Amino acid sequence: MKKKIAVLVATYGEVEDPTFKNLYPNSQRILRYITSRIANLPKPIQLLIAVLRSRKRKNYWGKLGYRSRLNEVTRKQADAIQAALNRLSNQGSVELAYDVREAYYFVPPYYEDVKRAVAHYDAVIVVPMIPVESEFSCGIACYITLNEFRDIAFEKVRVLKHLWNDEKLLQLYVDHLFKKLEPKLAELKGQKTGLVLSVHGTLVKDSNGEMPTINTGYKETMLFFERLKSAIERDERNVFQSIKIGAMNHQFGGEWMPETLAKALEEFKAEGIEQVVKFPYGFFADNSEADLEGIEEVKAAGYDKMIYVECINESPEFAAWLAERVRQAAERLIWAKETSMAIRQAAIA
Repeated sequence: MKKKIAVLVATYGEVEDPTFKNLYPNSQRILRYITSRIANLPKPIQLLIAVLRSRKRKNYWGKLGYRSRLNEVTRKQADAIQAALNRLSNQGSVELAYDVREAYYFVPPYYEDVKRAVAHYDAVIVVPMIPVESEFSCGIACYITLNEFRDIAFEKVRVLKHLWNDEKLLQLYVDHLFKKLEPKLAELKGQKTGLVLSVHGTLVKDSNGEMPTINTGYKETMLFFERLKSAIERDERNVFQSIKIGAMNHQFGGEWMPETLAKALEEFKAEGIEQVVKFPYGFFADNSEADLEGIEEVKAAGYDKMIYVECINESPEFAAWLAERVRQAAERLIWAKETSMAIRQAAIA
């Protein structure tokens, strides 16, 4: 009999219709699951921040006519992973039937609701759609799981980890980058071109000036950047004179990483870089930080003809890689469960 495996494609999620009514609960959950874990804010201040953040985003997106693609892309990613897993379902030592679903931290369908809906499955594999694990990415899935379902839930739940440290992902990123740039590679060779690998910033010191007690993913973010930079530089298609990391930071909670997008752009100017290519290596799917805020910041720095390389999104090769990671995790989890059960039954006998 096939084992039923739920696969939760887990990510932040963004409001698709940016009304205040939709944005306010979104802001509240961000405060609950991220901000409140790094800054001790009184309830009235939290409510005020949620209101101000929602109004600011509504006005900003409305002025630019922006609509987030994150949820749409995530749905396509889930479909692509499902198709890839269907092709793998009869491989391996155990027959597995996969059910892939999106699960969002900050917009419906909420992660905890999707998790409840698959509680009767034999196993649950969580696929965090941000490559670097931290308390602010896959850590949210673990935090919600512990709060809502207690630690017993982890008997049949696994969260994919260390995606950033997989050589196959590095090659997927490099191929994706140069495939998207292929029509312009000849033109870029004739200019001084800089590549900024953008990422969501993270804390390096807490509000007391101390090292954060939670895993912020800073070390892994920098290692991932260095490995990807080296892989790009080694590739025969490389046309970049300069490659830099560009973090986009928040304002509250302490000291954020110093390797900012603004700093990278200033250094490009000093180096005489004429053309900027921006690739958001810190995200698996386009979102407002990657394809709006980051782009606007680069343009404001004077690079109005910048080239934006979209995230890896629903790339078939990317979906196939994730599907294989899911299959391996599911087989190990099922094997561990069945082995543990056999040991318990033998002890009883």
